[in-house]
Amino acid sequence: MKIVRSICLLNLILVLCAGPARAEGKWGISILANYEFPVFTLNQWFPSGGAELGGALIRTVNDKWAVEVEGSWSKYSDGDLNTREFLWSVDGQTYSSPSAQSEMEWTTGVVNWVRSFNAEGVGPGKGGKAAYMMLGTGFFRYTNKISGLIFPGQSRTPLDTSVLLRPVNDKRTSLGLNLGLGYQFFTGSSVALDVRGQYSVVMGHVRPLEAWGLQEAFPFQKFDLGARLKFYFAN
Repeated sequence: MKIVRSICLLNLILVLCAGPARAEGKWGISILANYEFPVFTLNQWFPSGGAELGGALIRTVNDKWAVEVEGSWSKYSDGDLNTREFLWSVDGQTYSSPSAQSEMEWTTGVVNWVRSFNAEGVGPGKGGKAAYMMLGTGFFRYTNKISGLIFPGQSRTPLDTSVLLRPVNDKRTSLGLNLGLGYQFFTGSSVALDVRGQYSVVMGHVRPLEAWGLQEAFPFQKFDLGARLKFYFAN
């Protein structure tokens, strides 16, 4: 079923990208800067989130519709493991792992469909401003790195803090869905400023670390808030 859905999505992308051959269609590019806030279980792993940078190729269909082909990169480098403690059953005491490190890096490629509201007479070459909603899907490549955790399965006292768990370096690619709302301001014939809030659900997961109170995160969920600067070119 996943393969079927992916094929349908690709066909829809091709139709949308090939369809707007009418005169009012324009191409554009954008650069984006967001801040990502992990939510729910993923927030327990990376409560601070991280910055996202990227860009997109834009094709306007008409005053209401546009298609974005977007790529971005982001990184969460301030995981919560170095402050979390585990309970060692041998002596009943809790211990932290001072050298623990965790980070998650994202490389994303998505296609977004943008639908503007009350946008008649608004757009490239016309100026004006309009609110919009956005729906997108694509692939999310993520790398989850964990190291420096003290091995909690030791049976002899005292606890040897130099005995560590094997480092984790998980790399996976998963399908995801984006849903967002935004507002764009056209400053003239070729430039627009876009402010957007976006919610993403990604069908990925990380291994649980139950000794540290971290459950498996599935699916990943995160909220992005940021701005885009768009530049349009005449046909």
